Amino acid sequence: MIQDLTPQEAIKRLETHFGGREGMMLHQLTMLSTSGQPADITFYRRKPILDVRISTKLSAARLYGLEGHIPRLLRRIEFSNGMAANIKDIWTINPMPVGGFTQEELDAVDMSQGDERSGPHGETIRKMIRKSYHCKSNKETDFYLRRWIAS
Repeated sequence: MIQDLTPQEAIKRLETHFGGREGMMLHQLTMLSTSGQPADITFYRRKPILDVRISTKLSAARLYGLEGHIPRLLRRIEFSNGMAANIKDIWTINPMPVGGFTQEELDAVDMSQGDERSGPHGETIRKMIRKSYHCKSNKETDFYLRRWIAS
């Protein structure tokens, strides 16, 4: 049975299950670290990084019961492009397909989905993408929105 949840109800359920935002992000980062699936990572104070993989150090620490190393690893999460970030600086983690996108897949995206109100305060998906990816133009917003919808 599928239930329609308000964004606030969904957030509450996630917080109950994961213990909060960082717990949910740790789970997501661990799954991506284990699988090697790429992701777009957005940050509060800088431009996003695209199609990066999370270092396997995180999944290895969890797999081998080295939970004591997790706080240190989360202060400097390593990405496949050579960058690193503290979990507190990460805004969103948006998994992307392993093989990337074809131009045909991106061209086929229904951009009207961007006008759906899905934010916790009734924001549209387009507005949330524009803000989290730090877009400066409509063209840039469309690029990131198209990627997000296609994923």
